[in-house]
Amino acid sequence: MPAKVHAASSCTVRRCTPQDATTVAELGARLFIQAYGPTHPEPELSRYLARSFDPERFERELAGPLVRVLMVESADGTPAGYAHMRATTGNRPPGVIGTTPIEIVRFYVDAAWHGAGLAQLLMAGCEGEARAMGGDLIWLSVWQEALRPQAFYRRAGFAIVGTTT
Repeated sequence: MPAKVHAASSCTVRRCTPQDATTVAELGARLFIQAYGPTHPEPELSRYLARSFDPERFERELAGPLVRVLMVESADGTPAGYAHMRATTGNRPPGVIGTTPIEIVRFYVDAAWHGAGLAQLLMAGCEGEARAMGGDLIWLSVWQEALRPQAFYRRAGFAIVGTTT
C-alpha cells in the first residue's frame, strides 16, 4: 500500500490522449469493480464492463473535442485514479443550469490511495479542464447509496439539485 503521508504531493494529473485508451479502459473497469462489484452480480457486471470500458470507444472519444479524461499517477507513473468528463450537449437534468455545463461522467481513485489527497488533486484538475473546455458549470451524478463519494463531492462544493435514473 502506498504511503499516504505525502502521496498527493508526489502524484501528477495529466490529460489522456487516444494512445491512453487501453490504459483508461483497464483502469476504469478495475476501479468500477473495486467500487461497485459487490452490487453488480454476474453476468450483468461483465456486460456493463464490456459496454462502458471499451478501449475502442475511449480511443474515439479521446480523439474528439467533447470528452476529456484526466489520470492521476503516482510518482512512478502508476495510474491511481481518473476522471472522465464531457461537454453537456442536448438534454440534461432540470437542476443543471449554466450556458456550457461540463459533466464528470466518472470519478474514481483507487482505494489504496483513499485519504491521501488524490481525489482533491484530481478534482482540481477537473476544474481546470472544465475551464479550458469553456465550461461555466461542473455537474455529476452519484449513486444515492455511495455515501463516501457524496461526502467528498459536498466538501468539493457540489450540491444536490435533483435526482436522475
